[in-house]
Amino acid sequence: MYLRKIAPKSVLRFLKEQKFKREDRLEFRMDRRLYVEFSTPDESRGKGLPAGGNLEAQLTKDYHRVEKGLSFPEPRRPFGADVGRRLAALAPLASESRYGVFASEALIALNSWNEGGSRDTTLVSRMRDRPVLDEDDLAQFFSSRHSVRTFDPARTVSREELRRALEIALTSPSVCNRQSGRVRFFHDPSTVRSLLSLQNGNAGFRDQIPAVAIITVDRRLFTGITERNQRWIDGGLFAMTLVWGLHAAGVASCMLNWSVNNKRTDQLRAAAQIPRSEDVICMIAIGHAAEEALVARSPRRSAEEVSNLSDY
Repeated sequence: MYLRKIAPKSVLRFLKEQKFKREDRLEFRMDRRLYVEFSTPDESRGKGLPAGGNLEAQLTKDYHRVEKGLSFPEPRRPFGADVGRRLAALAPLASESRYGVFASEALIALNSWNEGGSRDTTLVSRMRDRPVLDEDDLAQFFSSRHSVRTFDPARTVSREELRRALEIALTSPSVCNRQSGRVRFFHDPSTVRSLLSLQNGNAGFRDQIPAVAIITVDRRLFTGITERNQRWIDGGLFAMTLVWGLHAAGVASCMLNWSVNNKRTDQLRAAAQIPRSEDVICMIAIGHAAEEALVARSPRRSAEEVSNLSDY
């Protein structure tokens, strides 16, 4: 208080800027520390045998490399020497898990192709015919989804509705099919309000939200420094596809950003029992829209504004 009275405004402004810079550096250091602690080492730098989520990441990455290679029009013969060696060494460590089984199948398929030119149809198959869908109906479906902030308190969201939406979300694309997205649903009123109190931006309608989802990604499924940003992409895709799934199930939603510091994230981890190995992507408010619900206009940019279509 005394410093504020005697110091020039320029000095106070400088000190405030330095304080913000220190806080920023601490946040970035924490982000780096968590990623280094849990992510899978790059295969070219890794030491020792991976375990747990790191083992799953490496095996999934490699068995998907075989799947992708065999889906090319004319795969090389032979290919995947390093991949084959890693699969042979690591698959036995995960023999009881689903990804360990997939890895073993990929190794057999890789050897079958390299030795005899035979593609294993359990790993690759003809693409199914696209169902005939009305273009106008699809356009209506996507354009009719809005963020809802007024929910019907008399209608609960059923477990079956959430399951249907989640099964759609599980089709989200992800890097090397690693499927790092995770979601936790909550519907107890006091728990929902407590969790939402940690997020900035829902205070005006918090008491009306029947359920909330917390979207996270397992950072153990990402490899090395070059994938340090991929988890936000995969997590965003998973969250968006879940929202489309909710829309298809007739359930309204509102995306709630998670733009906070690590201290607030740790508070959410404790409240929702989220392990330190997972990054929080966002929250989603979930419920059935009230009859009188209003939605924001939210004008959209034009196709030309966001693309090069005019020069295509």
